[in-house]
Amino acid sequence: MRKILLASTALVAFGTVAANAADVAITGTSDWHYINYDNTSNSGAQNGTLVDMDTDVDITFSTTTDSGLSLTMGFGLEEGGTDDQHLDIAGDFGTLRLSNLKDGLADAAMDESVADNYSSLAPGLGMHSSDLASQTIMYTLPSMSGLTLKVHYQDAGVASKGDNTAFLAEYSADISGGSVKAQYISSATDDAGDGTTTGTDSSSMGLRFTVSDVQVTASQHTKSINTSAYDYSNDVLDVKYTGIEGVSISAFTLSGGDDKNTSYDFNQSAASITYTIATGLTASLTMTDSEVTTSGGVKSNDDSTVLNLKATF
Repeated sequence: MRKILLASTALVAFGTVAANAADVAITGTSDWHYINYDNTSNSGAQNGTLVDMDTDVDITFSTTTDSGLSLTMGFGLEEGGTDDQHLDIAGDFGTLRLSNLKDGLADAAMDESVADNYSSLAPGLGMHSSDLASQTIMYTLPSMSGLTLKVHYQDAGVASKGDNTAFLAEYSADISGGSVKAQYISSATDDAGDGTTTGTDSSSMGLRFTVSDVQVTASQHTKSINTSAYDYSNDVLDVKYTGIEGVSISAFTLSGGDDKNTSYDFNQSAASITYTIATGLTASLTMTDSEVTTSGGVKSNDDSTVLNLKATF
């Protein structure tokens, strides 16, 4: 009983101090997946079912200094431990974000609206270029009449010179009955400095129209390596409809290739339906078909079905 009283007192004291020091917000998500897939090129381990459980907790502390600066500290927890940390310093000059792990501009690319698609095949470029899993410095200018400009720098560490810099320009505006958003992202990763030319250049362009209950997004993504070994590109078209109460229906199609290896080809299509069971709880069913032809002309195909239960707290 004494231990319970001491613990309760400590929690109350912590809550009081935290409340006086800053505004605290705690949110979380829990994702359960049942995946059934079939890779026609593999008769062994890459055919069958998979059950996957992911959890994520995000905690943020925010306060305003005497000089008017807005400070926000946040970190996330997942089943493997801490997954991200960041500090935002915001004012009239814009917002400066200092963060670790993967928290760059590539993840902001407009590409797909489908809830959860899955493929055991490796498309090379994927939906868009990747950020480095490293320390990130990001600066966001104040929005100007719907125009947002961002830049980031990611340090690859003391063992590599393969740092990454990226730039994002995004414009949003209201139109009759909806909105429009245009986006451009340019990203460059330097060579590692070990005598190899492993650096890459990537870009993403997207245009999104939202009218009433329909959202349509068209985007193109490219990635090339300094060795000239590949020059990937893909085009994505996705549509999302939310006109049925509690139901969201979405679909996308992707077509990708390699200008350096004309035999390489990747195609993927997916359709998904998401149902809101209750506030904070959704269920979705997604069906995905993927097909890849390697630079050597070898073709593989897989089909997958994903059932996802997601709780948001």
